Amino acid sequence: MVELILLDGSGRRFPLNEGEELMVGVAARCSVRLSALDVSRAHALLTSRNGKTIVLDLGSTNGTFVNGKRVKEAELAPGDSLRFSSVMAQVLPATSDQSGNGNLRETGVRVAGPEAGELGAKSPSSDQMPVVVHESLEWLLSHWSNGGRSAQEEFVEWLVGQRGLRGAAILQDVDGEIVVAAAQGEIGAVLEDPACLELVRGSGEGAGSTGGISVTIAHQAVLAMKAPELPWLVLVPRLAMPDFAELSLVVRLLGVARRLDRGR
Repeated sequence: MVELILLDGSGRRFPLNEGEELMVGVAARCSVRLSALDVSRAHALLTSRNGKTIVLDLGSTNGTFVNGKRVKEAELAPGDSLRFSSVMAQVLPATSDQSGNGNLRETGVRVAGPEAGELGAKSPSSDQMPVVVHESLEWLLSHWSNGGRSAQEEFVEWLVGQRGLRGAAILQDVDGEIVVAAAQGEIGAVLEDPACLELVRGSGEGAGSTGGISVTIAHQAVLAMKAPELPWLVLVPRLAMPDFAELSLVVRLLGVARRLDRGR
């Protein structure tokens, strides 16, 4: 077990046990609730799975930083420093009784005190990621912790059952053969269409980590996404396309699911 310790002068500690998560932000439902104006409503998520502590930035306006480097997703080690925009924190073993700025390991990052809170202080809080995502993430994380089916299967079920998509599938080209790692919902006709196969076999140019390619396959609007070192993610929206913040979260969660499966 590790603890997230805030270095904002409050000394607040938040234990993170195996299989649990901490949502960081200014919204009332966040388990680590901050008050800084430059922190987003749902700013970041810390999870503990299979002995690993992961931080995910949830599309925040002013960023999440690990040891001074802005990240979208990162694995944390005990002693690592975190910054949620201007709010400093540190991850330490739960048995540690360290608290305060003197315990921050040498990272070359100056700890911001009350007089240094001007970083983004006038920036508005972000509404990019609705807080309702918090509840659906609890479902996904609890299923991942059970270790039954593959994490990728649980992930596409989350997309359809919890995020309201009509269908979702994870595909990749393995030596010229298109392999479906996981699929859920109304996706069969899309997967059987030759246009889908050609898309996956292609170079993937134009499909960004959070943008994707909007195409029509099997007479359905489809969003196909390909991030570096990840398989294709094919989504069939029910009504409107997911927004930028949710697509960013979806891509990072796919990366986590892949790592979980490889670790099993």
